[in-house]
Amino acid sequence: MLAAVLARRGVGRLVATDISPRALVCARDNLGRLGLAERVRVEGPALYPDGRADLVVCNPPWIPARPASELDLGVYDAGGGMLHGFLASLAGHLEPAGEGWLVLSDLAERLGLRTRADLLAEIEAAGLRVRDRLDTRPRHPRSHDTGDPLHAARAAEVTSLWRLGVAEGS
Repeated sequence: MLAAVLARRGVGRLVATDISPRALVCARDNLGRLGLAERVRVEGPALYPDGRADLVVCNPPWIPARPASELDLGVYDAGGGMLHGFLASLAGHLEPAGEGWLVLSDLAERLGLRTRADLLAEIEAAGLRVRDRLDTRPRHPRSHDTGDPLHAARAAEVTSLWRLGVAEGS
């Protein structure tokens, strides 16, 4: 979906990857139906394609917990492995002035499954720095559903676009 949005916004050359073979099939199908298959190359299963880029965008599963089914892989990431892999390898896949965009909810922090300090330490340990962060509040129906057992966390949730770059000296 991120590749489709970027293609529709005018980004010229796109490579979309996913670690899930099922997600790759869905991506190819969606891009075809949207008329974007010629503009986006789909590769994988892999976290990154070969080479470096000016922009790398990742929206990993937000909850660092064990998925119960293949469908849960879009939300649950056992031990935060995908997030860790993305951060640890990002500097090696960016052009010198490039940016990595990480789209991440703070729901895991609100549920006590990850701390902001741990996330920032991992960014720093990967040789990255935060250039900027853009935040948005939830508008989905569950954030207003007081009968939902996760209502308090969902109502307070913030989803951020973290703009990351390679730290100087890395």
